[in-house]
Amino acid sequence: MNIVKVAYVVQALQNEVSKKKIVNKSFNLILVTPLLISFLFFYMPLIFILIDAVLSASGAITLEFMRDALVDPLNRYFIQFTINQAVISSIITIIIGLPGAYIFAKFQFTGDRALKTILTVPFVLPPIVVVLGFVLLIGPNGILNSFLMAFFNLKSPPIHLYKTFEGIILVHAFYNVPIVLHLVSSAWTKANVDMEEVATTLGSRKFHFFRYVTFPQISSAILASGILTFLYCFTSFAVVLSLGGIQFKTLEVQIYSLFHYRYDYHQAAALALFQLLITSILIILYLYFSEPVFKREGFKTFFPPIWIKLIQFLVIGGIILFFLYFRVNIILIFLLGLIGGGFWKYGRTTPLTIGEIRQRSKMKLRGLLSNEKFRFCIIIIYIASITIFLLSPIVIIFFSAFYDRMTNKWNIDAFFRLLGFRFNENGLLWIPKSNPALGANTSAINLIFNSLFFALVTLTLSAFFGVLSIYAIRRSEFLGQHQVIALIISWSFILPLVTSSITIGLGMLRTFGFIRISSQDAWIPIILAHLIAAYPFVSRTVSTAYNKIDFGLIEIGKTLGASRWYIFRNIEFPIISSGILAGATFALAISFGEFGATYFIARSEFTTMTIGIYKFLNLRQLQNSAIMASILILVCIAAFLLVQKLGEDEFHF
Repeated sequence: MNIVKVAYVVQALQNEVSKKKIVNKSFNLILVTPLLISFLFFYMPLIFILIDAVLSASGAITLEFMRDALVDPLNRYFIQFTINQAVISSIITIIIGLPGAYIFAKFQFTGDRALKTILTVPFVLPPIVVVLGFVLLIGPNGILNSFLMAFFNLKSPPIHLYKTFEGIILVHAFYNVPIVLHLVSSAWTKANVDMEEVATTLGSRKFHFFRYVTFPQISSAILASGILTFLYCFTSFAVVLSLGGIQFKTLEVQIYSLFHYRYDYHQAAALALFQLLITSILIILYLYFSEPVFKREGFKTFFPPIWIKLIQFLVIGGIILFFLYFRVNIILIFLLGLIGGGFWKYGRTTPLTIGEIRQRSKMKLRGLLSNEKFRFCIIIIYIASITIFLLSPIVIIFFSAFYDRMTNKWNIDAFFRLLGFRFNENGLLWIPKSNPALGANTSAINLIFNSLFFALVTLTLSAFFGVLSIYAIRRSEFLGQHQVIALIISWSFILPLVTSSITIGLGMLRTFGFIRISSQDAWIPIILAHLIAAYPFVSRTVSTAYNKIDFGLIEIGKTLGASRWYIFRNIEFPIISSGILAGATFALAISFGEFGATYFIARSEFTTMTIGIYKFLNLRQLQNSAIMASILILVCIAAFLLVQKLGEDEFHF
């Protein structure tokens, strides 16, 4: 009887072991999925772009297309403009945002956290919505120009920023100021409190205190925010497409023009590869400066000093030659040299001077009212000005959605008519009608449904593949033993972040043109483009949440014989769920607001709300454009607030 029992137990254990092996093998197969998805739907399109850029009609490898693209005077002019506007936009953005970062880091007042969250909202809005807000505000027939013309009895608009270089800079600054507010204020808040108190006790004041104590601790955050701002301005598409006119084009717009209007696929591909190289270098610099100083110092000690100096020499020399070749404004080169020299001399610090020793106690803003009234007034004026600057374009959009500028009357019915609702004696009817401005047999409600469908599919797929990609890196036994391969795979998942939407759209068109996808399936590349843009953000939030896991619990689970699926379901998933939800919600907002790749590849029946806003804006149907933009703003704000609520620690720029 005992022998029978023992045999039964042994058989049961063997069954459990075999089940565990099957589960683990299934997990290993599933973990390969993110790599296949990345290769098929991201790297394959890049390969097609590479083929167009370096392969001649005879099949021979050539650099002729790349050389012609970079030597062409028109392309060089647009590259020069792209760099100039990106540098100026970055400098102005930092100048505008630094005082706000100082205020949010140093002072406490009623509603400070809510205000900081509200001022971050413009960054999560689609660029085309931002453009519409500024057109409605300061355009030729905008609210501000109309008010000034009526008040001063003027015959022409006094503010001329529409389709000007200054207008592009202003919109870029509006869009990117939240980056500086977020990154620099966070670094300022984490500055070493003990070090500041010692410096104050020793008599350090004002500029001396900022130079030797504060600046070295926040310089990396300033550089990181400046690089990120430059990156967004360098790859600007919707803003320049709408406000640039004929004379102003960024690389993004020129790539689009070469492909769609001149059918020069080789030059378009060459410029796309050139831009990808620049953005890859920028994101490496951003990741380096956004890391804690301890990790940066560890990176420095990993390489011999002579290598570090060689890398620095090559980077600085390459930047100078790059600027000189494309004839960047000499004043900007001189200004960047001064800024770079200042950061090199005054911004360097050691790990010993950085650390969160204890919680910073902020000064109450009200306390300045009795002691430093002038300083208090300056701060209040700045807060009011930055709030008006960042929120007025958004408020104007909601105002214009219900106000007809043509008749100067409130027209609430237009909102319902655009969505297909009609009022008659029988009550409210829903009869969607096609709108010629949006394309043949396309209505506004079609665009809303398309956007919703693409966003929900993107949310689901990006959450699934984002979790798998991080799990593959963190929990794969093979990658755990081969750190270099793990690092390369990690970089392969980050690369879509630095790839512009136009490059993604170009690659998708070339790939699916080669496959010859049918017109009925033309929605597939749009979803894939949205997925490529969104799932790296999910990966980042999940990766941050994964850092909270105590891997000792996982080892205990392994020791007790738990399968990988059981460990994931009961230990890992509950901890990373907030990161998954935050990333998925952010992916939803990204899909709703995606413009560049969708505009590049979408047919009229598969266009989205952002494309509809642009088409209405081009035809000066401002109320219709504002109606769609207001819906999009509500979606993006709701998603952003949900991200903040679900995973505040996991949210990063």
